[in-house]
Amino acid sequence: MTHRLAFEAVDRSFCDIMNVPSSFKLLKLSRNMRITYSVADEARFMHGYTFPEWVLALGDGKLKTTSFKPDTPSDWVQIPQIFLVDHGTHPIGSITEGIYDMFLHNYRQPQYLATRAIITPKNTTVTEINSYMLQQVPDITKTYYSSDSLQQSTETSASLEDCYPTEFLKTLTFNGVPDHELILKNHTQIMLLRNLSPGLGLCNGTWIMITSLGDNVIQGTIMGGSNDSDDVIITRIVLNIENSRWPFILKRRQFPVRLCYGMTINKSQGQTLDKVGIYLPDPVFSHGQLYVGVSRVRSANGLRILIDNPADIPGDYTRNIVFREAFTDILQA
Repeated sequence: MTHRLAFEAVDRSFCDIMNVPSSFKLLKLSRNMRITYSVADEARFMHGYTFPEWVLALGDGKLKTTSFKPDTPSDWVQIPQIFLVDHGTHPIGSITEGIYDMFLHNYRQPQYLATRAIITPKNTTVTEINSYMLQQVPDITKTYYSSDSLQQSTETSASLEDCYPTEFLKTLTFNGVPDHELILKNHTQIMLLRNLSPGLGLCNGTWIMITSLGDNVIQGTIMGGSNDSDDVIITRIVLNIENSRWPFILKRRQFPVRLCYGMTINKSQGQTLDKVGIYLPDPVFSHGQLYVGVSRVRSANGLRILIDNPADIPGDYTRNIVFREAFTDILQA
């Protein structure tokens, strides 16, 4: 929505310069349709805002901000106490208990798992969350190893293989790409990382509950969407990975899946959940990230935030990066 409105603002400016009528009509949304309005949502709990108003003010950069160090941006906002989780001695354990309560009684229930998630800014933290949750599942692990090689497309491929042996290729990790070592259990929750068969509901981002782990296939049940409860089979595929950091194209043959008890804030876009835990061992680092996180939840009762700040920054503050200039033309319209 933000991108469309920004484009409309650009169109109006262009039309003003060229002295031609605009072909766009500016529409403004006034209600968050994701939020189910409850008594808790309507209560004015923070600086006179209801929960839906607070979420929108957070996204628009209208909340009061401060800076804790000289010559640094004033973009730290205070989070209401009703959302905060005490990090204790084990922060990941604390946030998972707040979101995945009664986990051992419900870990096999797709209806339970499909309504909640823990989100965080960085992939490294996502890996830690998923590893912790995997340990909580009382089942036997099965490990799948990828087959890694260099794409044979250049005259220098032979010399590159000498410089980058298979043992090194196995250590490489990339965003949106399964790792060389994929550790899973039956009745764990995974997410597809590639479009396999959109007609069958096997799309990038689809949540699946594993029902059987074979040597060459993974069987599971789709969680949510128009193909909810459909049984599916996932096979290994070859992923061609090109990264500017390396002078080669990596071919990795692996199951295109990843555990998804935790996910990045960016990956969570489009999700609507009953319980959302936002784990912030580090603050967000890009425009609108904090807003995307808090707006995944249906109501104020389902939002929990764990902030792990340095000792010199209060524990109820976190960064909210908003480029307000992006909204200038829109808000003036």
